[in-house]
Amino acid sequence: MAEIFESILLGIVQGITEWLPVSSKGNVAILGQFLGLSTTDAFSYAIILHIGTLIAATLYFRKELIKLAQGKDQKLLKFIIVTLIFTGISAIPCYFLLKGILETTSIDFLGIIIYSQTIFMFTVGLFLLVTGFLQLAKKKQKENNITTKNAIFLGLAQGLTVLPGMSRSGTTTSVMLFEGFSPEEAFHISFLISVFAVTFGEISFNLLEKPALNFEMIYGIIASAIIGYATIGFLLKLVKKINFGKFCIALGIIYFIIAILSIIVPAIA
Repeated sequence: MAEIFESILLGIVQGITEWLPVSSKGNVAILGQFLGLSTTDAFSYAIILHIGTLIAATLYFRKELIKLAQGKDQKLLKFIIVTLIFTGISAIPCYFLLKGILETTSIDFLGIIIYSQTIFMFTVGLFLLVTGFLQLAKKKQKENNITTKNAIFLGLAQGLTVLPGMSRSGTTTSVMLFEGFSPEEAFHISFLISVFAVTFGEISFNLLEKPALNFEMIYGIIASAIIGYATIGFLLKLVKKINFGKFCIALGIIYFIIAILSIIVPAIA
């Protein structure tokens, strides 16, 4: 029963944080660790729960997706395809870098043993800082931004968000704001692209890692789908009004402090 409750809790957090530029992947994985999951299992949970929010996003953007499938917006469709191609180009090396981090049980740093949970938390904190600073930077709005060049930069940036702590929505919207998109365009396109990016990400992850799906995960996926669909409209409006850059930076610093304390306290004891 406890495992089902934990799965639902993780699903609820995924359903809310997916729409906020604060890295749902990183925060769900950190919470999973606090609940007793190993670093690898916590990260797998964070990836699998994206299935729920993928369902929510697909339902929410169903009209736009049908239009794209019917070829009614060729320019946007080309933009999305180029973005996805370059997402794969940067995501692959980032994935293997992450895999190396996750498979590292511990390292000896100047005689101090640093365990994988601490390494992972440092990683999440670092990339939350990167995401935060990205969100604080933007350029003056321009017109005709749906170009191949912008799609390339957007795709390369989106691929980096394989790394936990790098928020997909925060990074992609920040890049588009920097490229001159209006906030409305940036957030709308970011979450529309998420349907395709998460689909390919889930397929790739399951093919490469073949994670063991357990019965409890189904509850988490259902929770993330329900909460995700219920909150997406409100939270999309919220993130258009509030810059979460400072919040990401503050959260990153908190994770850094926790990670440092996890090294210092045992060393002193």
